[in-house]
Amino acid sequence: MKDLDIGKEYIIPSPGYRNVRERTSTSRQDKEDSRYRRTGQLECQDAFEAAARAEGLSLDACTRSQLKFLDEEHPKGKYHHSLSALKPIRTTSKYQHPVDNAGFFSYMTFNWLTPLARLAHKKGELSMENVWPLSKYESSEVNARRLERLWQEELNEAGPEAASLRRVVWTFCRTRLIISIVCLMITQLAAFSGPAFIVKQLLEYSQGTDSNLTYSLLLVLSFLLIEIVRSWSLAMCWALNYRTAVRLRGAILTMAFKKILKLKSIKEKSVGELINLCSNDGQRMFEAAAMGTLLAGGPIVAILGMIYSVNILGPTGFLGSAVFILFYPAMMFASRITAYFRRKCVTITDDRVQKMNEVLTYIKFIKMYAWVKAFSQNVQKIREEERRILEKAGYFQSITVGVAPIVMVIASVVTFSVHLTLGFDLTAAQAFTVVTVFNSMTFALKVTPFSVKSLSEASVAVDRFKLSSTV
Repeated sequence: MKDLDIGKEYIIPSPGYRNVRERTSTSRQDKEDSRYRRTGQLECQDAFEAAARAEGLSLDACTRSQLKFLDEEHPKGKYHHSLSALKPIRTTSKYQHPVDNAGFFSYMTFNWLTPLARLAHKKGELSMENVWPLSKYESSEVNARRLERLWQEELNEAGPEAASLRRVVWTFCRTRLIISIVCLMITQLAAFSGPAFIVKQLLEYSQGTDSNLTYSLLLVLSFLLIEIVRSWSLAMCWALNYRTAVRLRGAILTMAFKKILKLKSIKEKSVGELINLCSNDGQRMFEAAAMGTLLAGGPIVAILGMIYSVNILGPTGFLGSAVFILFYPAMMFASRITAYFRRKCVTITDDRVQKMNEVLTYIKFIKMYAWVKAFSQNVQKIREEERRILEKAGYFQSITVGVAPIVMVIASVVTFSVHLTLGFDLTAAQAFTVVTVFNSMTFALKVTPFSVKSLSEASVAVDRFKLSSTV
């Protein structure tokens, strides 16, 4: 035994103290064991999870805790805040973000952005101190917990193999997307009603000889009201779509990020694929939620335009509507081609990101052994292949975008040419009315290529997110 240093104090615990300490340690261990038995899961204290908790990310995947959190988050019902926003004018200021305090008209017309726009005009620039804190309804924590709960319920009902992430995403966005589609239908009906009825009455009134000031003012006022309804309903559609897109992107990226943090090894997943998943595929989900619903306005306006043109011109009215209707199968074909190129491009993009990650990681060895030229040629080869596929996809996308604006002209020329060739009469009121109706149908055609492209690319992204969620 070594000699004790003189001058140091040594406290020798008594046997009673050791017994108390052992009992305390045993009781703590029993509590921890019982807690683990209740949850059925052990927390893994690896570096990734520790970093995630330091950032404030909760990695507990227990469904009951998520349900409890959501119940506490919506004590008055999950639609209470949304129904409060239907009030025409609200003066509340209890929320940090002004969009949560906005009434119906302020939300629909984006009037809640006016103070920020004035500040930007006054100062000439904006800093982070001038921007409001993020709304809690758009926060990734709240939306990710809800998406994880829905995904966990889908896994419990259908199993890992048959579970559909598309169905979960639709359930996550369903209510807001349905309301957005309703607003879009109102927009299309208003855009159709103005040319079909008001413009026709104005043209017939201008050709007549009788003068009626009250009737003419009523027509002008009706046309103004219809245009206001069309503009505001379209603005409401965009407002809903963008908030839905922000929530979906934050939720699905947070869920994927949590899953990546829990992985002990990435197995067959490459680092480049995971980086591409969190950056590129997340943006594809945002675009799908923001523009996917615009595809729903096309069929209804095409049917209304066909019925109205047949009522005005007779059987020849089918020709113009047929041109519009035949454009949609072409869009479906273009979407399949776009999805095909998207799947090929995603794989090459993963390889490129992986290769660049290797270059940045082992840059010292590359410089030491003079491998710079070899690696640069390899990366350049991958980039050329990626560019070639993107060019092919861009060609198909450019064809659809370029054809959409001239569909109205083609439909009008074909309809009027056949109508006059068959010997039918064509008045100015009929011609201008049909042209304006075709013009109102053009909006649906212009947004169709972008909607189809976003939905097809999001379909590929959902499959990749499912693979990452079930690893």
